[in-house]
Amino acid sequence: MTRITGAVRKHSRLFRYLKNPKLRKAAHLPPHPELHAYRLGGSHEVYLIREGKSHKKFILKSFLERDTPTRKSARHMAKEYGALTRAHRIIDDRDWVRVARPLCKSDAGDFFAEQYVAGTPLGDYMREAMIRGRGGELHEKLTMLAGFLGLLHKKTRRSSRIRASGIRGELKKHARQASLGGAFTPKELEAMERLIDEACSYRFIDDAKRTLVHGDANPSNFLFGRGRLYVLDMERAGYRDPVYDLGMLAGELFHYAMRYGGDPYKADPFIGHLYWFYAGNFEDQWRTFIETTRRNPLYMANSLLRIARHPFFSRKYKRRLAYHAGECLKSLGRFNRGR
Repeated sequence: MTRITGAVRKHSRLFRYLKNPKLRKAAHLPPHPELHAYRLGGSHEVYLIREGKSHKKFILKSFLERDTPTRKSARHMAKEYGALTRAHRIIDDRDWVRVARPLCKSDAGDFFAEQYVAGTPLGDYMREAMIRGRGGELHEKLTMLAGFLGLLHKKTRRSSRIRASGIRGELKKHARQASLGGAFTPKELEAMERLIDEACSYRFIDDAKRTLVHGDANPSNFLFGRGRLYVLDMERAGYRDPVYDLGMLAGELFHYAMRYGGDPYKADPFIGHLYWFYAGNFEDQWRTFIETTRRNPLYMANSLLRIARHPFFSRKYKRRLAYHAGECLKSLGRFNRGR
């Protein structure tokens, strides 16, 4: 008999799924497990499941909408499960990096289980570097992260080129969401949307070939421990410009430098380090560095606008993020000259 306690409603689909023999086998649980469920944060229902006797742990994600599976929930689950599986295979023989391994998924398309990993989030190293000047550790972690992203992007490169319409829509969506919290006045938002249209019209933006990207490269999704990088949460993975991942990290570094270091430009050497070591994964390191940093301002602006949506920042701070997002987009005009 499976005993379940914690943040799970009895008679719910999740309660029933935790009793599934297929899950018990995939997670290597004892015959009569005692499962304790703890609700975690996330865009969907995410649970840490701990077995009381063996102390084994795993993560269970629910893609239900009001305890009901839908086509949308099944699609989201299949997408993340597939991305984790593929990324896990790509880096399987590398000892320095691990992607959280998917264990199994439900037949109904509403749950999947993945390996539990523990470590120190990238954000902790970013904060220490900006507050206390401990840049050495952050450089080391960024080198590992650049290696993973370079490997992921290189192994999944497609022949088709990106379309700027995708990032244009996302930039505008983030700008509008940020404006609701006071990042823009109505006139400033109109100006930002015009700036986005102009930036996305530059021909060199469409130069990139599509690759599989992590899609949510924020610091909480990269953990470090025992000399390894652990990669989590590929729900938003998809085929896009590889700079989508790099630009998101660049925006996060800029934000951490501004918030914790008092000077956003403290992030510059770390952003440069990330791009240079990323480029080292490719045959022509210098050319790759030039081409990727050229497109960085577009995706870095998207990252800053994404951060500016968060309700826990002050209006003043959101406006600073929005201002720098606009400066990023304006800087793209320099690269467009002569094209």
